[in-house]
Amino acid sequence: MPGKTFDNPEHQTIEKVAQIGGEDISDEINDEHLKKRVFAAIREWEGGSREYLSQSLGNYTIIQPEDVISEVFPLVLRCNDCYAVESYERIRDSLKSGSVKCSNCSGSGLHQLHHILICGDCSGIEPISVPGCDDHDWDYVKLDDSAESYRNFRWRCGKCEEEGRDATIRTGLHSKCNTCGSNLRPTVHRASQAYRTHHLKQVDINFEYGLVDDEEETRDISDIALGAAYGIYDHPENEISFYRDKQQSETNQIEELLGGDIVDEDQKEQIREQFSDDLKASGELTQILNELDEIRHTDRNISRNHFNYLRTLEEIETETLDELDSDVGRPGESHRDVLQEFGISDLRLTSEFPILTAVYGYHRTFDDPEEDQYPTLRAFPYTQGSDTIPIYATSSDTEAVFLTLDHRRVGEWLVANGLLPVDTEDLSDQEIRARIHAEMDEMRPYIDTEEMSEVSRYVHGLLHTLSHRLIKEAAMLSGIEETSLAEFMFPEALSVAIYSNQTHSFTIGGLYTLVERSLEEWFDSVQQESEHCIYDPVCSEQGATCHACTHISEIGCQHFNQNLSRGFLFGRTNQNTMMTGYWDDL
Repeated sequence: MPGKTFDNPEHQTIEKVAQIGGEDISDEINDEHLKKRVFAAIREWEGGSREYLSQSLGNYTIIQPEDVISEVFPLVLRCNDCYAVESYERIRDSLKSGSVKCSNCSGSGLHQLHHILICGDCSGIEPISVPGCDDHDWDYVKLDDSAESYRNFRWRCGKCEEEGRDATIRTGLHSKCNTCGSNLRPTVHRASQAYRTHHLKQVDINFEYGLVDDEEETRDISDIALGAAYGIYDHPENEISFYRDKQQSETNQIEELLGGDIVDEDQKEQIREQFSDDLKASGELTQILNELDEIRHTDRNISRNHFNYLRTLEEIETETLDELDSDVGRPGESHRDVLQEFGISDLRLTSEFPILTAVYGYHRTFDDPEEDQYPTLRAFPYTQGSDTIPIYATSSDTEAVFLTLDHRRVGEWLVANGLLPVDTEDLSDQEIRARIHAEMDEMRPYIDTEEMSEVSRYVHGLLHTLSHRLIKEAAMLSGIEETSLAEFMFPEALSVAIYSNQTHSFTIGGLYTLVERSLEEWFDSVQQESEHCIYDPVCSEQGATCHACTHISEIGCQHFNQNLSRGFLFGRTNQNTMMTGYWDDL
């Protein structure tokens, strides 16, 4: 991505990406929804942003990366013979011809220093500044970088050394940022804190219809979708679009005609026969909406994340566990028992999960912001010949396993933790789904756990922790590299998709093989290896979450390793609060 440094083995140089070219794919994806999600993420970043244009759809373009333009950076070179260090920024063009020689000894063997300076405020990057000697300027400056700490690096004057004088020019690599004036901090260009991208993922289905800006139309679609989410009708066997089309058809006019005196009984009978399927579907829709009104506890529409989950199940081909067992000629009872034991109501596999990854900016910082001082989020520069900000995106169909928690078990778990003030035994499955949904709110990028409702925090934490533990144990059990797997969460649907993130090391069919051959072992391993951490009791006392037990790579985690705890699964203490674990009865 633009602004990132990398080692170029072909030229044996360190370079910085100046620009990325590619194809505009705005017409091939749901670009409006993607841009609005990016705008929301930019607004929610606590460090602020710079270089972004006003948040108008026309100011941004979705680019699929194809080629990279880079430049040599940093241009601070050291002579292999006399060890003189010099900045060659002013003679950059001369480097291309290989004609640059050491200004001190005329040696031609020069190499780049890998130290750089980054700004924790504006996210800028600069080469280290070479100081001059008071007596000899920059004639023969050397850097002693043998110390373990940057503060103990020493700049020395080679001329003063030859004269037997104190050669120290100064210690340390610290300097001021040319952009904002803040203190720059040194690091190695390869370090993760030198460049951190901001990205988001979405299911890449360019739906024929969806949640729109029209409030009335969105309400109509939302009600039908909630009927599916609450289990009022069989979904995805019966699609949302089927009832939506009937809702927008002329069925109401037909019903008015049948109820009036404009046509006689013989004509009415002919109309009933001609439009029997439409009238039946209309009656089913009326029944669905009536049942929805009886059990719903919130007037809010279905969220886009929840809606996309339902529509994705309609659009892609999936195999249920029963279908998978049938294909391999194995009775599915044992597999269903495993899922039931661990509180999973549904498992589906697909080889065509359409995931789009979009990168819209970057920042530079150290791992732990001091006193909540977050760095600035920076936009990527314009692409050549364009006056719009690029959002770089790639889309691929990949292998995934969908897991859905058992709604009744989740309801009982929430009741046990004092979060759902009802007796679930008196509720139908549809009523439990409606009750849980009413207590949850929509997840957004960078959302703070303190902003969530308690039900949302618990459900999200349970789903998130289980997802991470499944990814970790899949890696241990099957040989699939942990970094080859990622998650996409649908919290309000109590569902998560664990998918291949298309790294070169992923084996096609790896998730299918894992489920077919090792499903019970996979879940048993998650249970046995998740209850304790190698850093216990310290880990358990501090929230029961750390890099050893619940964290996965930032590439694979959709929510930056937030809101995780083994306590959601096994109880005990989570952030000083006693809780009942989802698997307490195992």
